[in-house]
Amino acid sequence: NNANSYALAIGHLADRLQGFGTFRQEWPRNERPLTESERRELQQLLARLGLYGGAIDAVVGTGTRTAIMTYQRQAGLTADGYPSDLLLQSLRNR
Repeated sequence: NNANSYALAIGHLADRLQGFGTFRQEWPRNERPLTESERRELQQLLARLGLYGGAIDAVVGTGTRTAIMTYQRQAGLTADGYPSDLLLQSLRNR
């Protein structure tokens, strides 16, 4: 996602200007952002589990990210709140 790349680049530049080091790992080039219909499905699956109570609107805001992190913790995944394809697959297989 270009917006994520841009935001990360600006933050990294600020860190480098303050004397911090380089990135610790490569950018995840094989990861794609979820489509609108996939984001809706993600919210629906989280709602079915009782983790999300907001609108099913495909907008990944604070409520969706909080629900994602709760699910990730319960599933033993890294709780980063990121709506990835792997996360959606995990929810589908639940």
